[in-house]
Amino acid sequence: MALSPFSVTEQDLDVCYPWWLNLDVHSPFSNFELYKSREQVVETETVRERPTMRVTFDTNVWNRMVFPERYVSSPNYLSLRKIKSAIRSGQVRGFISEGFGTVEAVRRENRAKFHAQNVPKVEVTNKCHGNSLNCITIEIKANHSLHPGIGEEFEDELNEALAIGIKLLTTPYIGLPVPDRLRNNPHIYAEEVFATSDYNERFGEVVRTIVDRGVGEGVLPALAKEFTARLDGPRPTGLSDRALIYGVYQYARASGLSKEKRQIEKAFAESADGDVVAAHIAFGNDYLCTEDRGRSAVSPSIFDAENRAWLKTRYGVEILNVYKLASLL
Repeated sequence: MALSPFSVTEQDLDVCYPWWLNLDVHSPFSNFELYKSREQVVETETVRERPTMRVTFDTNVWNRMVFPERYVSSPNYLSLRKIKSAIRSGQVRGFISEGFGTVEAVRRENRAKFHAQNVPKVEVTNKCHGNSLNCITIEIKANHSLHPGIGEEFEDELNEALAIGIKLLTTPYIGLPVPDRLRNNPHIYAEEVFATSDYNERFGEVVRTIVDRGVGEGVLPALAKEFTARLDGPRPTGLSDRALIYGVYQYARASGLSKEKRQIEKAFAESADGDVVAAHIAFGNDYLCTEDRGRSAVSPSIFDAENRAWLKTRYGVEILNVYKLASLL
């Protein structure tokens, strides 16, 4: 079915300049001498402290794990309780991606419009230093006022996550609007991400590799290419991929094209999945915990079987579901 031509004026900026930090935070070993009573044989043995496990949690895990009592009927109930207890005790150091706020907190039906309208502010200043010497400064700023906020449900879950010790990992794209709840509270992030530029640079490298595979953020240009080929007329000059996708989304909703509507909604969800993977790799955590296997995706997914195998081979990513993670504790 061909898509009707349309005109969308919003522009966006699909660029990122990111960073990586791989820290070894294993706990030190210690020796314990165990002495039995006089009637028993005296033994001395070395006991190793269990190293702190660093885990990145996908949203479909952490927003349930923080309130396991709400999921008593779930097969994962006991595992969720065990993981939460391990984080609170310090046995597990937990992390979540900022993408839950920048992407997933925006209502599904509003994401296409939000990203099409996301036009960074560009400020150019010219300062004269005399002798015909001018200094031109170009500053690109995110328009944070565009973001609707994380909403009450995420606010409740985030507060509990922070209370048990979970920290956020940034998704450092240029011009990305970040909700005030996150942007105004830098202490809720893992301090290591701000220590050097390494994390941002590594994040950018991984994102570009993921995009090149056509998953994560890469599903959006692939989708735009598909829609361009189906237009009744030529694609308007200067129309960005995200503006095109927004136009198709509007048309699909108005015309009852459920397939195209679902494609677009899944594409933005997939972009958030790509970000959590990139943040996990950039920070160098031990395990990534998710219940997502990419089976509901309408196109290739970063969490499908093929891409899980690629992540394991390329980056050594260990992906566990809730049950498997709990079994390690």
